[in-house]
Amino acid sequence: MKVIYAGFSKTGTKTMTAVFHEFGYNTYDWLENSWYNGKDWVKIVEENGGTVEDFRRMYKGVDAVVDSPCYVFWEEILEAYPDAKIIMSVRNEETWIRSMRKQVDSLAYEPLYVLMQTFSYSGWKHFQYTSACGHAVLGSTIKWPWSIFRYNPTVWLHNYRVHNNYVLQNAPKDKLLVYDFKDGWGPICEFLGEKVPDKPFPHANIGASILKDYMQNHPIMKRMMREAMFTLGVLTLIGAYGGYKVYQNPASIRGWINAAMTRFKFW
Repeated sequence: MKVIYAGFSKTGTKTMTAVFHEFGYNTYDWLENSWYNGKDWVKIVEENGGTVEDFRRMYKGVDAVVDSPCYVFWEEILEAYPDAKIIMSVRNEETWIRSMRKQVDSLAYEPLYVLMQTFSYSGWKHFQYTSACGHAVLGSTIKWPWSIFRYNPTVWLHNYRVHNNYVLQNAPKDKLLVYDFKDGWGPICEFLGEKVPDKPFPHANIGASILKDYMQNHPIMKRMMREAMFTLGVLTLIGAYGGYKVYQNPASIRGWINAAMTRFKFW
């Protein structure tokens, strides 16, 4: 592990992922954490917690971690990988909470994303991971993929302030870079010992667009969608076959309904 991005969600996490990719780092962002370590994170957040050995196993061969829930557990990851460096950025509270709410709501209002989580096994596991992240980060949970995290600005801002202050006070000063994205490549490259790339500094997830970008381009999300389409195809075939059988013998469905009504005493 080379670097932990300890900045809260909506403080440039996707831009930081693009930076780490530019350096050639094997980076676990939100979706990679879900796919490869989702089961572990659900256990850590919702059940029995995690050990140093758990974190060391989960991130073996990984160069950088970004986004939820890693930044909440930056200290535990650092304990597992004591040579790692830490980067964080702090955003204005008013713009942060507005951006955070927009991002969270997009998870519930994107029909294909909800469909994927409802009809794909991998998508359902991803939903469980996302719910655990919401619990750890915002103090909110969701019961079903088509619901939303309850908006609670008091709790959200409290968690944001506590997290930022804790990192600033407790991260080893010789390992910490408090970064302003306006400064571009220079400070990050100097901090990590990397050559300054000959290209503009990236800016990702502008306007909370990352979900649609993921669904169009990310191989993990595309695999989940294929699973959901297969499940829907199977259900459609079953429904069509059932409809055909009823069409052939309408009396059979009436008999079944009558038997069910009698069995459960609906009349």
